[in-house]
Amino acid sequence: MTASTDTATSTGSATRPFGLFEWTVARRYISATKKGSGVSLISIIAFIGIALAVTVLIVVMSVMEGFRAKLLEQLLGVNGHIYVEATQDTELTAYPAISEELRQIAGVESAIPIVQDYVYLTAAGQTAAIAYGIEPEDLRNIDMIAGEGHLLEGSLETFGEGRNGGNEIVMGRRLAASLGVGIGSPVTVITAGGAETPMGTAPIRDKTYYVGAIYAIGMSEYDSGFIYMPLQQAQLFFRRGDAVDKIEVRVDQPQDIRPYQERIISRLSDTLFAYNWQNLHQTYFNALQTERALMRIILSLILAVAVLNIITGLVMLVKDKMSDIAVMRTLGATRGSIMRIFFLSGMMIGFLGTLTGLVLGILISLNVGPIEMALSDWFGFRLFPADVYLFDQMPARVQMAEVISVVSFSLVMSFLSTLYPAWRAASLDPVEALRYE
Repeated sequence: MTASTDTATSTGSATRPFGLFEWTVARRYISATKKGSGVSLISIIAFIGIALAVTVLIVVMSVMEGFRAKLLEQLLGVNGHIYVEATQDTELTAYPAISEELRQIAGVESAIPIVQDYVYLTAAGQTAAIAYGIEPEDLRNIDMIAGEGHLLEGSLETFGEGRNGGNEIVMGRRLAASLGVGIGSPVTVITAGGAETPMGTAPIRDKTYYVGAIYAIGMSEYDSGFIYMPLQQAQLFFRRGDAVDKIEVRVDQPQDIRPYQERIISRLSDTLFAYNWQNLHQTYFNALQTERALMRIILSLILAVAVLNIITGLVMLVKDKMSDIAVMRTLGATRGSIMRIFFLSGMMIGFLGTLTGLVLGILISLNVGPIEMALSDWFGFRLFPADVYLFDQMPARVQMAEVISVVSFSLVMSFLSTLYPAWRAASLDPVEALRYE
């Protein structure tokens, strides 16, 4: 059945918006064409381009949001939210009383005294790390280290037991692997500034400790670059005396940190000051936000280019169907009806491409970790190494607001791309179109 026959049998519906006549002709136009015209091929290319662009945009935005959320979760789960330190030329020796006072502030969950210094570790292997001196009970209360699924080997029950806090240390899985050690293995810890001798101060200070527990946070920086030792032992080894370097305060709402910091500052003496996790990491998170915005712009432009293929396809379709348009106009089809036919043709391509991209984008985003692992096994190397991308597995977090914005942008661009070809088809003069037929 030809388009002219459809017109003759559907004259009544031709004047209705998006009637059966327009839907039928539009569907036929994008699914079949004259041999060699290439219109269907361009429609397929436009469909694939839109689907791929929407898929990539959703997946990339989900991965970047997942990366940001995972990084924030790890940073706030392992580190303090507010840090209290002594001003220059003073020592934080009254930390037991200060910590107890800070714990009384509304919203404060813990106040943990910390000694922190750089060390060099040697065993079967050797590497640099950061050592944290911490009270045993405080370490046991950090879920990212002592919680189920994080503490892989050993136990924290004996951590801190023995003379001067004992000789056990706790380290991450990647650090243990690089040193070639396991539970009970000896590790020599070296730091600068040794003991006083008749010849002066020794350049280094070293002591052998034993691995008591191994954890896995899932972030390579913490799994490969940190060790924990009892606070009393750290004060002795790093020659801190009765002082600590800082007090790490954790609060119940770390994302809204300013009010807590103000309350803490109001309790501190002039020899102490406080800063928060945003002061430490805000530049990094701002860089992530900027990168995310740039990626959104670049991928949106790619999507726009893919959608513009609809214009090319529809312009070719109008040229290919000039005689059909003339016949339909001669048999009574209105300009509006012709315009709606080509508008629907373009929107079908845009809608189906967007819908396909939406489904693929969400499915891939929800399974991006296993997909990345499967592809890494297939190719024989990690596509996203943890030492470069921080995490053991690629994180992704689908945000419905982001998905809706991508889908809306694709549909709006599809709508705009149909206007010119549809107007051009409706503007054809049937007499001129049939003159050379």
